[in-house]
Amino acid sequence: MKRVYVGLLLFYLVLHFVFPLIYYSIYGFFTIYSDQEYNLSVLKGVALNFIAVGGAIFCIRFLPERRKLIQPRFNHGFSFLMIAAVILVVGIIQAGGYEGILEGKQHGALTSYLSLIFDSTTALVLFVLFQKKINYPIVILLGYILLMTLTGSRSAIILVVLIGLMGPAFQNGLEIKKKIWRFASFIGILSPFLFYYATSVRQEVDTALLYQLIIGRISMVESSAIPIEGKDKKLMDTELFSRKYGFVNQIKQSANEISPIDPFEHDINPNQYYRAIFKGAREENAGLSYMSMNMTLPVYLYMKTNFFFASVLSIAFLTLLYYCWIRNSNNIYILILVMLNIYYILQYFDWVMLTAGFFRTYLTILTLKLFEKFTTIGIAAIKKGFMIAPDAKL
Repeated sequence: MKRVYVGLLLFYLVLHFVFPLIYYSIYGFFTIYSDQEYNLSVLKGVALNFIAVGGAIFCIRFLPERRKLIQPRFNHGFSFLMIAAVILVVGIIQAGGYEGILEGKQHGALTSYLSLIFDSTTALVLFVLFQKKINYPIVILLGYILLMTLTGSRSAIILVVLIGLMGPAFQNGLEIKKKIWRFASFIGILSPFLFYYATSVRQEVDTALLYQLIIGRISMVESSAIPIEGKDKKLMDTELFSRKYGFVNQIKQSANEISPIDPFEHDINPNQYYRAIFKGAREENAGLSYMSMNMTLPVYLYMKTNFFFASVLSIAFLTLLYYCWIRNSNNIYILILVMLNIYYILQYFDWVMLTAGFFRTYLTILTLKLFEKFTTIGIAAIKKGFMIAPDAKL
């Protein structure tokens, strides 16, 4: 399991920093969100993320390991996944497609509440890794990628890679490891075309700039450098940052995320104010549509402290998270919560998004366990009824 955790950390670092830096070194540095130059802010952002991941991996070497494979435990994960897929499709249709989702037209609809307990991403992971009798996993993964691409998602393939990285900790994952990686390689070749289609759902695409769009989408170099430069050169809206990324506001909005009613005044996620804080956009326009940008975990901590403490706290956080995860790996909630969200903790960090992600994952696991229990009871009752029926007196 140590290899799984380290693999997830390295995947984040390679995809969002190493690969883009190689591209920049060959074709030159460019930006898509700003006029950010290749300067000290860029170097700081890159260094912070390398130090955080590298330091955590070094510390994890000295911590315990679990070598016993995690066994499958569900019989009805496929049925549960199909329900989650139907809810996802119906929700997209209700919203009027991807643009409607961005504009928040699905908020308040029944499907938006059902998706909390039938989260399609979590359902897919639970099916592949925990289903006792798993049939045609590659077909299921392909269906998920096609569905998400048709709805405008440009990152569906990332989940396939994450499942491949999680696999060695599970009996199922070990058995289908080669199939998953062959499939991921095949989809990786097709990914530019999938990215082009998914982007065209959102906007017109200049094919001449397609590869720059892809690199700009996966790179966290620019989005890490913008906040750092804003802080160092005092170019940011400090008051708005303190108000939206402040501890009190994030606690309030996190409470709203997990409550059926909003106990505090509703606000959009802090990361949706990124452009207003760092790029001079109007604050009142931040809630008109979903147009968020994100800080990585080390950069978030840098904004709160300084380079030294951001590095130390990042390493400590990732190391402690691993220790808690490995010590509680028999608990399916902690096991999947950490494994499924560690990549997003690093990439899309703010407490409100973390709470929302953890909440959806937790509720979906709980719902599947209940679904498993009642479906098993129901099937047993039906079988018993058929066995009794021939002898029943009319």
